[in-house]
Amino acid sequence: MSPEVMAMKLFMKKAWNWWDISLLKWSCFLFGIIVGAYIADIVQGNVWLLLAVAILFMIRPAVAYWKE
Repeated sequence: MSPEVMAMKLFMKKAWNWWDISLLKWSCFLFGIIVGAYIADIVQGNVWLLLAVAILFMIRPAVAYWKE
């Protein structure tokens, strides 16, 4: 396949159903719980740092949501 065809498939738009988004969110949430259980000491030692990173990651989607 040519690179142009791959680029088009990579950036293809798709409308997600509400249950697809819900399943994606739950799978990420459960995966996070599992990872957090295995590395609990690291997470507990860096709670404020992880919270700051989470807030920074939240800014762009929040701005995009409220801008529309």
